[in-house]
Formats: sequence, C-alpha cells, structure tokens
Amino acid sequence: MKMLETLVPLGVRQVVLASQDGLVIESVGKGTPEPELLAAELATLARASRTLAHGLGGELRRFTLATEHREVLVVVFNGYCLGAVVEKGADRRNIGLELSRLAMRLAQTI
Repeated sequence: MKMLETLVPLGVRQVVLASQDGLVIESVGKGTPEPELLAAELATLARASRTLAHGLGGELRRFTLATEHREVLVVVFNGYCLGAVVEKGADRRNIGLELSRLAMRLAQTI
C-alpha cells in the first residue's frame, strides 16, 4: 500500500494505520513507541472516546494527544485509526490535511 509515505516529507516521525482492534495494517517511520504499541493505544483511545463523541452529537472523526515534546494527530474512519507522531512545532495544519486526504483514499480501498 505505502500510501503513508506521503507524510514523511511533511516531517512526520512515524505513522500507523490501525484496525479497530489495534492491529497494525501499515506503518512508516521509526522510533518510539513501537508501531504495535501505537496502534493498540490509538484503537483503545478511539473506542474509549466514542461515548463522549456520541454525547457531543456525532461520531468520532479525529483527536490529538500532546506531550511536552511530541504530538499524535489521529483521524478515525470506517473502524480504522490513522495516526501520525510529530515533533512539537511541526506543521500540524498540513499534516492534518494530508491525514484527512489519506483517510478518504484509504476508505475507498480497504
């Protein structure tokens, strides 16, 4: 598939496409956390956030997790999570746009 490689030139350290049960479908990049851990945690966060999203009147579409040094931008679609690990100060807008574009393409192919 290797669609995820389009995020690398934007400064993404790591990106993972995970199934709703937390299995890695595809990953690009290296570093911590390991892709399997990232996929499992993103799927868990997405599942845990569904109730809140419904309470807010809709379906979970995306979320961000931020630490002092890195952020994880996540798009949720068709039971999948597409998450990108970026350094603080990265161009979150363009990365978010590319994540959304990829999610739309992936939704048509998987």
